Amino acid sequence: MRVKTGVLTKTEIMTSLHESLRKLEELVWTCDEATLDESFGEGKWSIKQIVGHLYDTEEVWSERIEQAISNEHTLFASYDPEIYVKGRAYETYTAQEVSALIERLKESRNKTLQLLEKDTWDFSGLHPEEGIMTVQILAETIALHEIHHLDQIKAIMSMRASSDR
Repeated sequence: MRVKTGVLTKTEIMTSLHESLRKLEELVWTCDEATLDESFGEGKWSIKQIVGHLYDTEEVWSERIEQAISNEHTLFASYDPEIYVKGRAYETYTAQEVSALIERLKESRNKTLQLLEKDTWDFSGLHPEEGIMTVQILAETIALHEIHHLDQIKAIMSMRASSDR
């Protein structure tokens, strides 16, 4: 999950982390089952799978934030998003299951936001590929990653809407 960090302030990170899940929920609410199954093409993730991936990312990266705060300079475990998405079979989820997944994601996010409200931004851990990452960089990575995938979902929805005309 390579994103260019150092572009958002702490306030922008917190705002994005608060708003992105509301935006995700609004987008998914407007999708019917067929739209949730849409993707950019063969071998690309569907909207359902992107939502699942965002859940996985929250799970893994929020755990990294917790680890950095509780045991500074801890080594973060590797994470392969493809394995998570395939293993959890998000493509089989119904719209109701996708909504429930978003609810679980929001619960996890609330815990993450509580951690970020403390003065923990400079704590750090060691990422296997990225090296030392502060809590601020970890949180910013989540925020920028979600923006990217929200844009992807909007593009898939737009593509579907134009093909329905």
